Amino acid sequence: MHALKLSLLCTLIGIVGYSIPATAEPFIVGVAPSIPSPLPQINKEPYGTLKKRIARKDASTVSKTAPSEIVPSKTQAWQAVFDYLSNKTGLELTFEPTNSQLDFELKLAKGYYDLAYINPLQFAAFHDYPGYKAIAKRKAQPLRGMIFVKRHGAITTLSQLRAATIAFPGLLNFPASVVPRESLQRLNVDINPRFLSSEKKVFHEVAKGNFIAGAGTQAGFQAQSQGIQNALHAIWKSPGFTPHAFVAHPRIPFFSINKLQRAMIKMNKRDKGKALLPYIFVENGFEVARDSDWDEINLIDLNTLNGATKKVQVPEPKIGM
Repeated sequence: MHALKLSLLCTLIGIVGYSIPATAEPFIVGVAPSIPSPLPQINKEPYGTLKKRIARKDASTVSKTAPSEIVPSKTQAWQAVFDYLSNKTGLELTFEPTNSQLDFELKLAKGYYDLAYINPLQFAAFHDYPGYKAIAKRKAQPLRGMIFVKRHGAITTLSQLRAATIAFPGLLNFPASVVPRESLQRLNVDINPRFLSSEKKVFHEVAKGNFIAGAGTQAGFQAQSQGIQNALHAIWKSPGFTPHAFVAHPRIPFFSINKLQRAMIKMNKRDKGKALLPYIFVENGFEVARDSDWDEINLIDLNTLNGATKKVQVPEPKIGM
C-alpha cells in the first residue's frame, strides 16, 4: 500500500513539474573554459563498422569518399546542446561563454551562474559556498590522465620513469596534471614534475625530445597534429576519476532541475540529441549525479601533492584548469 502511494506521489510530482511554465527569467549557464574544443568525428566510427565498410570496398576509396565535416567551435557545440535542452524542457537557457578561467571562477564564487559544467576541483571549491549541487555527469566515462613518451624510444614502462623529470600542463589542470601525479604518488613512483603552459606544449616538447615523458589526456592527444600523434604513444593510463559535474545553484527550483535531468538522460536515446554529444566529449550520454560522487576529491591533498614544486617557476596558479 505504501509502495502504491509512493508511486502515485512520484507520478503526480512529475506531472505537476512538467505543467509548471518555465520561469520568466532565463537561467544563465557557464562552461569551464578548460573544456577542450570539439574534434572531427568522421574517423571515429566503431572499428567493427569501419571493418564492414572496408570489406565492401577498397580502404583507400573509403577514406577518399568520406563526407566532409564542419566541426563546430566550442561555443557553437555547447550552444547547440543548450538550445536542444531548452527545446525539450521549455526552460530558457542563456549560455555565456568565456575564455578566462579567472573570470569563470570568480563568477562561480559569486553564484552568478544558475547552471554550470565544471571540473571536479571546481566542484569541490564551490560546493559549500555558494552551494552548487551536482545534477548530472557523463555516464561510464571517467577522467583519466596518461603518460606519453616518444614512440620507438627507450622508455616502455612506468618504472623506467622513477626520478625522471616529466612535463605537466599546469599545477591544477585536473585530468592532465592532478590525476596522473596523484596516481603516481599512490604507486610510489617518485618523479620530478615540470609545469608548462599547456597540454599542447607538453606534447610538442616531448616529441622534440626536450622531456623524456609528459602527461596529458586522450582528448588532448587527439587534438594534436598527425605528426605529433605519430611521434608519441601512451605507456600508462591512470585509474578513473569521477568526471566533470553539471551543477545547479541552490536557487534553481526542484522542478526545473528535474526537467533538465530527464532531458539530459534522454539525449543519448534521441538522434538529434545523440549527434550533439561527441562534440562535447560525451560518449555514453548523461546520468543523474549526486554530490557524494565527488567525495574522492577530498582525499587529494593538493598541498602535499604540489609541495615538491615550490622551487619551480610557474605562473600564479588558479583554482582549476
